[in-house]
Formats: sequence, C-alpha cells, structure tokens
Amino acid sequence: MANQPLIITPEGHGASVLTGIPAKRLSTAPPVRRHGRRWAAGILLLVVFLWAGDEGISLLIQHTGLRERFTTRLSASLGRPVEVEEYDFSLWTGPTIEAQSVTVAEDPRFGNEYFMRADSLSARLGWKSLLRGHIELATLSLTHPSLNVVRDASGDWNIGEWLPKPGAGASQNSSNSGSSLRFKRIDVEGGRINFKQSDVKLPFAFIDVTGSVGTEQPGRWWLDIDAAPWRAPVLTQQAGTIHVSGQVGGTSSRLLPAALDISWTDASVSDVLRLARGDDYGVRGNLGLVLSAKTESSVWDLRGRAEVRQLHRWDLALRGDNPSLNVIAQMKFDPRPGDFELTQATLEALHSNAQASGKISLDANESTQKTGVAPFSLALSDSAIDLNDLLTWVRAFRGNVAETVSLRGLASVSGSASGWPPHLESAHIVTRGADLVGQGVRVPVHLGAGEFDYDRGQASMLPVVITFGPKGAPEGSFRIDALLRSGTKRPASLRLAGNIAQVRDITTAAGMFGWNLSRGWDVAGPFQCDFRWQTVQGPPVRGSSVTGSSVKGSWVVQPVGSMELGGKDGSEAYLRAPFLNLPIEAIEARADLKPGTRHIDLASAQAFGAKWTGTFDRNTSTEGWQFSLSADHLATADIDRWINPRWRESFLDRVLPFFNATDVSAAVPEDLRASGHLTLDEFSVSPMVIERFQGDVSIAGRHVQVTDARGEFYGGELKGSLDADLQPIPMYRSAVTFSGVDLPSMTEAAPQLSGLFAGSASGDFSFVAHGATRPDLLASLECQGSADVEGPELENVNLLASLQNAALRPGKSLFREASAAFSCENGKVAFQNLSLIGSDGEIDGKGTVDFTRTMNLQLQVKPSLTKGASGPIADAAGDSGKSYQLTGRLESPQLALVSPPHRAR
Repeated sequence: MANQPLIITPEGHGASVLTGIPAKRLSTAPPVRRHGRRWAAGILLLVVFLWAGDEGISLLIQHTGLRERFTTRLSASLGRPVEVEEYDFSLWTGPTIEAQSVTVAEDPRFGNEYFMRADSLSARLGWKSLLRGHIELATLSLTHPSLNVVRDASGDWNIGEWLPKPGAGASQNSSNSGSSLRFKRIDVEGGRINFKQSDVKLPFAFIDVTGSVGTEQPGRWWLDIDAAPWRAPVLTQQAGTIHVSGQVGGTSSRLLPAALDISWTDASVSDVLRLARGDDYGVRGNLGLVLSAKTESSVWDLRGRAEVRQLHRWDLALRGDNPSLNVIAQMKFDPRPGDFELTQATLEALHSNAQASGKISLDANESTQKTGVAPFSLALSDSAIDLNDLLTWVRAFRGNVAETVSLRGLASVSGSASGWPPHLESAHIVTRGADLVGQGVRVPVHLGAGEFDYDRGQASMLPVVITFGPKGAPEGSFRIDALLRSGTKRPASLRLAGNIAQVRDITTAAGMFGWNLSRGWDVAGPFQCDFRWQTVQGPPVRGSSVTGSSVKGSWVVQPVGSMELGGKDGSEAYLRAPFLNLPIEAIEARADLKPGTRHIDLASAQAFGAKWTGTFDRNTSTEGWQFSLSADHLATADIDRWINPRWRESFLDRVLPFFNATDVSAAVPEDLRASGHLTLDEFSVSPMVIERFQGDVSIAGRHVQVTDARGEFYGGELKGSLDADLQPIPMYRSAVTFSGVDLPSMTEAAPQLSGLFAGSASGDFSFVAHGATRPDLLASLECQGSADVEGPELENVNLLASLQNAALRPGKSLFREASAAFSCENGKVAFQNLSLIGSDGEIDGKGTVDFTRTMNLQLQVKPSLTKGASGPIADAAGDSGKSYQLTGRLESPQLALVSPPHRAR
C-alpha cells in the first residue's frame, strides 16, 4: 500500500479511485457543504454575540453603579470633576468605552468656566487587564475637544496646577495605583485650545488641533501634533500650520526634561501680522519658521530659523527681486517671568548681514515696575548693508521706482533700542559712498562718504556731498550738514546748499526712487539754493497731544533760506505746468523763505505771448498767494492757446474724440489760491486793444475774478469786471462801462468797418457766454446794454437824402447825437430805441445786425419834429409816418420804403 502510486481517474470514467485507500473515505462533496454552513452560522453567532455584548454592557454601564464608578475614575485620572452625558461600549475594534458630551470642570481658582469639553471621549481597554478583572486604558481618543488654558493674576497656569507637583507625584501615583485609570496614548481630532488671562478671554487660540500624545517608557511622553493659529475677529486666508513634535517628561516631573521641534509652514506674512497685531499693515509675503526647544529645568534653550520670502506692499505686483530675509537666532526663555533672552541672532539678506542680541519681557509694564529694568532691549552690531539690497526693499514698498537703476555701495549700521514701546537709544551709520547707476540716469550721481551718530536724543552728522556729473568735471553738487540735539540750548538744524547747471538732473534722480519732487511740473535750467531747517521746540514726548495746529513737544521745523532758478549770466530756465499747454520760458527768479513768509521775485518770464515781471508773497497764516504782475502785451487768443484744453488734443483726438483720454478737468488746479494786482501795457481782445490795463485778480481753483479793471480804450476809458468759471466748458460773465471812445479809431481795428463811422461813444453793457472755442462763445453770447454817441457820422451814406428819395444816396450823414439800447442773442445784436438827432430833426429806428455785419433796420422820421423845419427834413415832412427798411451789409447798405398797412374803412 505504501508503495502504490496515487491515481486520479478522469471525469467521465466513473468515481475517482485512490489506490490503497478505503472507498468510504473518498466521498468529499457532502462534508464541504456542511462545513460552509457551520462557518456561516458561527460568524452570524459571533456578530449577534458582539452586538448583544455591546448593547448589554452599554445598558449595564448606563443604568447601574458602573456609570458613577467610571465617572469617578475619569475624574481621578484627569484631575478635575467630570460630567458625562452618556456612555457607550463597543467590542468591534477591541473593548472600548466611549463617553458622549464630556465636560471637565475648572479649578475655582482659575474661574468658573469649563476646563475642557469634548464631543466624545473614547478609551480602549487592554484585553489582559480586562480578563484579569481590571480596567486599564490603552488609548484615549478625544473628538473635537476644547481646552481653556488660563493664567491667573499671580502668574500660575491652570495646566501647571492640573499636573502633580514635583515630589508629590510618586506618592500620589503609588497610593492610587489600584484605582486610577491608566492610558499610554492620547489621540486628538479637530481640537481647539483657548487662552485666558484671569477672567478675560484672549482673542488668540489654536484650532484644528490634531495629533497624538503617548508614552513608551515611564516618565517620558512623545508628542506629534498639528494646529492652526486663530485670532478673533480677524479673518485669515493662509495662517499656516504649526507642527509640534518631540519628547517631554512625565506629569510627576512637571513635563521636564523636554525636547521639542516646532515648525510653522505655509503661512503668509499678512496673516501672521493679523494674528499678532490685528492688522497686516499692508505687507505681503511668505513666512517659514523652524524652532528647536530643549530644557532640563525651568529655562528653555531655543534655536530657530525664520525665513521671510517675497516681501512687498499689498498694492504692488509680485516681482522676482522682492526682498527676502533670514533670521537665525539662539534664545533662552524663562516662562515663569516670561523673559526672552536673545543671546545671538544673525540677519541675512541677499548681500547683507547683521548680528543682534537683546532681551524681551512678555509682561512689559509689570517687569518695569518690579525690577526697573527695561522690558525690551535690542542691540545691532557687525552689520554690512549692501545699498542695492536696500534699494530692493524700497522698490518692494514704494511704487514707481525705476527698474533699470541700482545703487553701488556699502554701509555699516550699529545701534540699540530699549523701553516699551521701544525707542531708539543709539545708532551709528557709516558709508564710504554710493553711486546711482543705470539707464534713465541723466548724469552720474555720487553720494560722498558720510557718518551719522545718535546717542540718547543727541544726533550729529558729518557733512555729506552729493555730486551730479562725471568725476573731475561735475555739473553741480550739494552739501548737507545736520545737527540734531535735545535737552541742550543749541537747537537742531539741517542745512542744504549747492548749485547745479540743470535742475532736471535732481528731479530725474529723485524720480528713480519714486519721489515726485516736481508734482507733475517740469522744471529745467540752472538752480542754486541755500536752505536751513531749525527746530523751535523740543523732540516728541510720550503722551503728546494735538491741539489745533500746534503739537505739544513735537519738532517744529521752519525752513529758511533762498533759491534761484535761471542764471544771471544769461542762461535761462523754463517751467512746464500740468494745466498749461505751453511751457513758461526765459525764467529768472529768486525765492526767499523766512519764518512764516515766502517771497518770490520774478525778474523775467515768457508766458502767454508776453514778458512778465513781478512778485509773489505768501504768509503761512493766510491762504493763497499774493502777487503783483506786469506784462508788456497779452491777447485773449494767447490765453486761449495756453489754457484751453483742446489745444492739447492731437489731430486724432479731434477727429476721433471717443478715443480721447485727456482729462480736461485738469486744465486748472483745484487747489490753486491766489490774489493780486495785474498790470498790462496792452490787452488785446481781438480785434480790439485796451491799453494800460490794470485790475485786481482773484484765483480760487477754476474760478477767476477780475474786479476794478480799467484801461484806455481808443481815446476813451473802459471800466468793468470779469467772472470766469473755467470748468471743462468755461463760463464767462462781464459788466463793462465805457466813455469817450473814438469810433474812427476803434473801427480801424476791423478792416471791414474802417472809415464807416465817426463820433465819441459812451455807455455800458454786460454779457454772458460759455464754450471752449471761439465759435462756441459767439454762438452762446448773450448781452444787453446802452450807448450814447456824440457827433455821430455815417461816412458812406447820406441818410437824410436817402430817406427823402426813398433810395440810397452816397455822401455823409451828420448828427448832433445818437443813442440806442441793445441786446444780443443767437448771433444777432438787436437795437431798440435807436435815435439819431440832428440840428434839423430826429430819426428813430430799431432792428438787428448779425455777427456777419448784415443788418435789418427799420427807420422812421419823427413826425413831431418835421413841423416848421426846412431842408431835407422839411422835404421829407410829407413822408412823415412812413417806414424805411435798411438792409444789406454795413459797408454796402440797401434802403427800401415799407408800405404802410391798409386802414379799415
């Protein structure tokens, strides 16, 4: 049998036969089905048993004395009274007790709020201890716990009081070893840690606390926890994640010794500032922090590294050269008084570095009161600052800094700060010089070597020279001297003096750093200055208050000195203002600055087609400038060419106005305030000319008023006022009185009217017009007035003979006087009450003359004056009451008899 082979008969050849084995043992199919049913029944029985066990034990714990016993054991284990709403028991994942809605009470010394709350607390039990009849916790799991960490007025923490005191832990553990619940691991999911100062809840907390705390040997615990910082009511978008891992001592040793690794990753600088100070101060960037903390006693040794990347202002675009900063520090921290001692720190930028040390007390006010030692102190030393690194910081936080420029040079900085709030104690800055280079720099700019010292309120600076132009042949230089002192009889002062052949070099260099010195104005030409700033009060003091325009204890600086634009050697300067279409040229001016006053003496300037001289004065106690200006000639056409916004428009702007992006509202600055007296040798209002014009002018932004204006007007006198509102569509109002105007002289200015009239005119008129162009002004012109003419003459027609013959007769018309009232509208001048009085009679009339000099007048001989008359008027007496119509142009009129209307019989 043992040597016989195993033979399996193929399917279809009868039953399988195993040679040498009894036949009754060959049957396999029926036993397989019985074993499957048994396994299914066993699994079902096990499920029912586990379910029944879970429900039964849960009911047993909930409705028997076990509930109180478990609560008592939890209270003893957690060191605080515990309240549990409901207990559940489970065998599915091992024997587990789950407490629902758990509340751990607080020690009354730290307040009446709860110490900890959790949606659920799960404790896994060890099988061996359970089989022996003991309850030992293997793992404790907390779901959505909320922990309140409190520090009272004496500086004690509820966490510290919760843990056993050193030296008492061993005895306590030994006495309670038979009754205390023990666990080796704590798992936390979705937790929260709040902080309180006595009864005041702080706005800072940790949320989404997830991780584990466990022990592998007596007296040593390991941690692996993640959390997110949070602050009420600040909304954050990228607060980052804080990870804590390492080992700490047991509760009997107050968690000592400890070795922890802490990291803060994926955090934005703006959210970190919001968490720390409640405001982000407009700073953007990314922050990474790694910290190693170790302690054997109560003092912690801290070593860390902080990396700040892509720092920039919130409204500026992210750039590839945005600055970065690394801080590598070693510190000691004593949590009992809350003191940080910065033993060594290194600050690293791209090409710069510095060393720092100091001390920070978390209880700033309390530390000062108890010890008299400053709660904050920081010392900076051994620094080497690359000025181009400094320029990247300027570019990241200031707009309009040129892309193509760089600074070449190094500076050494040291100093110290102390107190709370921190204030500067001392500073020492030394530079061997710097050069501004790059595209867009008109001439080389070099800053000479300099040294600045500050020590407890007294500051001084060695003279610094800024040179413009190549070395050896500079185009100009400025010297800066400074002396800042407090607590001495000698006041602080700053002096800037120098000259330059082209002032635009200064504004261009400043513009490279985003400083718009010209404020939209473009100044060019020789410039020299000598300015001094001197304080008349002391430096700022704590608790300073502002009352009106004076600031108590603040620096009050009054600039004093002079500056000159343009050269006396014939070199000229020019100025382009944003609200003028053309530049002011040939400027030669001097400005003197004294405390409270400003005086500008304008020797010459070419503007508005005229040469100007005058003075400008301003008193800081009043608003606006006072001026007295004179010019040789001024024309309204030049004023329109210089001020009218349409003169700035290009050909495409006029053809395609919907593409015009020009802001016409900037034609006149809103904040311009000035008043004074204006004198003009000649003022042209085409085609008329006013000589020896003078008047008082007041400017308030876009509103210009001319009052008490007067001038000589063609042998007569002109008086009046003008009110101009220079909006995008200007509006003009004027009232004028004239007397003794010689009509032949006035009409000579218009070739079409020359030689047509004679006489001396007087009268008054007022007008209103609006528009940005001459056609618009004429189309909108509305006026009214009256005029009287002595000895009027018509040089191209004998009006009396024309009326006698009902047809125009050449010759001359002589009258003793004439008068009329007139108004203008819609491009026409309408005359009413026209009266021509001669030695032999009077002619009345009315009608219109349009702006193309086309007339339509109705004339009539006055009947009452024809009786007893002789001559042409007498000859026309028979035509009394008839009307005549005078039409055509002024230089070629036409006369026709108007048929009287038929009378009803």
